[in-house]
Amino acid sequence: MSGTVYVLDTSAVIAGFVPGLADVRQVTVQEVLEEARDLRFKLELETAVTSGKVEIVEPSSSSLVVVEEKVKETGDKLSPTDVKLLALALDLSNAGEEPRLVTDDYAIQNLASLLGLSYEKVLMPGITEILKWEMRCPACGRTYPPSASRCGVCGSNLIRKPRRKSRRLCKDSH
Repeated sequence: MSGTVYVLDTSAVIAGFVPGLADVRQVTVQEVLEEARDLRFKLELETAVTSGKVEIVEPSSSSLVVVEEKVKETGDKLSPTDVKLLALALDLSNAGEEPRLVTDDYAIQNLASLLGLSYEKVLMPGITEILKWEMRCPACGRTYPPSASRCGVCGSNLIRKPRRKSRRLCKDSH
């Protein structure tokens, strides 16, 4: 079975996406239901799951590893839930489906673009370029990989900055 599958993030529901309303298969991970703290959003998600309009699916461990490696490479800040959503979309893509991450989360959109996954924004304008991050010393200007936290030369706390070179997105590339 192939076709479009919406992979739902909490930010989509908060931005106004009504789960279960679109006439496509919709999936998410259990943690999205747990992230929805507002009673209205939580009820919308739980009702869609209970009625069978949204499926709860766990990603494979192999896709989790792929996404976690990409996160380390780029320096993006993602929650464990975000990583699981991207891994789930990767699993669906590998199975011949056409996943579309429904999210207003810029970090998810950034990683989705790097992984060759489509996304659907809801309320926010979406990313305009793909970023990779580095850590920079505000005192001496030296740069470090995303995993560093202190300057090895002067000892200052590092700040996260986008690398100078990024890739612009075409308007229809997501």
